[in-house]
Amino acid sequence: MYNWVSILIPFFIGIYRYKHLDKSLRLFLYFVIYGTANEIVSRIVIQYGLITYDGETNTQPLSHLYLMLEFLLLGFFYSHVLKDIINKRLMIILIISFEVYCIINTLFLQSVFLYPAVPLALSRIFLVGFSLLFFYKIMTEARILKLWKEPLIFLNLAVLIYYSGILFYSLLFNLILDYSREFAKITNYYYAGLNTLFYVLVAIGFWKSDR
Repeated sequence: MYNWVSILIPFFIGIYRYKHLDKSLRLFLYFVIYGTANEIVSRIVIQYGLITYDGETNTQPLSHLYLMLEFLLLGFFYSHVLKDIINKRLMIILIISFEVYCIINTLFLQSVFLYPAVPLALSRIFLVGFSLLFFYKIMTEARILKLWKEPLIFLNLAVLIYYSGILFYSLLFNLILDYSREFAKITNYYYAGLNTLFYVLVAIGFWKSDR
């Protein structure tokens, strides 16, 4: 429930402020829109049991797809905001390579019904690295006088906190699930808290656009 409410905040603010968003903010908004659509589809799958594995509803196929599109959209976002310090062609090669790896993992290395722990962890490492590079760029250029008024600061802070916070959660999820389903449910509260903080920061970033 909390995930659903939190993702709607930046979704509606982003749509409302769309004409005030520059290219980089619009790229991030597309990621939020896709996340909202994914959440809707996931809830429909759970509600009606549209995807099952071993007799239980299983949404992991959606996780594999979400991982690929998440990295694609955020990759294009960072290829734009980091264009001064990372060659755009290099970023495109990195994005394509990761997408190919995810396809190979899904088709040959891991069942689509299992949580894609390793690819998820790899994507989180890249995204945390991108966010750190952005803050490095901000500090070295020293062009922003009031950081709290810059929308991209809030978006990158959201990425840094969220993806670094769930890195080990992603790596250990399958082990946690095998150890205890009850413990896995408890760790979901940690995930939900980070997820809520992520979308609140994104919403602030959208709201501060052109203000």
